[in-house]
Amino acid sequence: MAGIQNFRSAMGGFNRQDVVNYIEYMNNKHNAQVEQLNNQLQAALSRPGDPALQAQLEAAQARIQELEAQLAQGSGSPINCTEQELEAYRRAERTERQAQERAQQIYDQANAVLAEATVKAEALSSQIRTVADNASQRLKEYQQTIDETKEAFSQAVATLYAIRPEAQK
Repeated sequence: MAGIQNFRSAMGGFNRQDVVNYIEYMNNKHNAQVEQLNNQLQAALSRPGDPALQAQLEAAQARIQELEAQLAQGSGSPINCTEQELEAYRRAERTERQAQERAQQIYDQANAVLAEATVKAEALSSQIRTVADNASQRLKEYQQTIDETKEAFSQAVATLYAIRPEAQK
């Protein structure tokens, strides 16, 4: 598995098993490096050495203990972040930020469209009320005219009967 370069992409992200395999590979690689360094350390400790090198060794051992303490406080498993992993993380953050910005733009555009539609709907509602009021007024006037016309016809018929009494028969 030494040649893992790219993860296959699955719906919504990376293929889970590829990521798990890669993490296991990196963990095994890290453990092998730690083992190699420990072996080198043991070999160096078994040889008599220069006092300056002995001081460097003690400083390195102190640093190892410090890092192991930090690791024990963390997740408990060593993680080796390579430059590729860091770049992938940065790209993911950048993509997420861009997606959030695009979502905000779409949200703002939708709000603007809704506000414009609301203004137009209110204007049309006002116009419809005006037309409805005018139509209602005209209808009342037409009803009044019809009532007046009926009254005029009734008076005309009554006048005709009064002029010609035999027409009543």
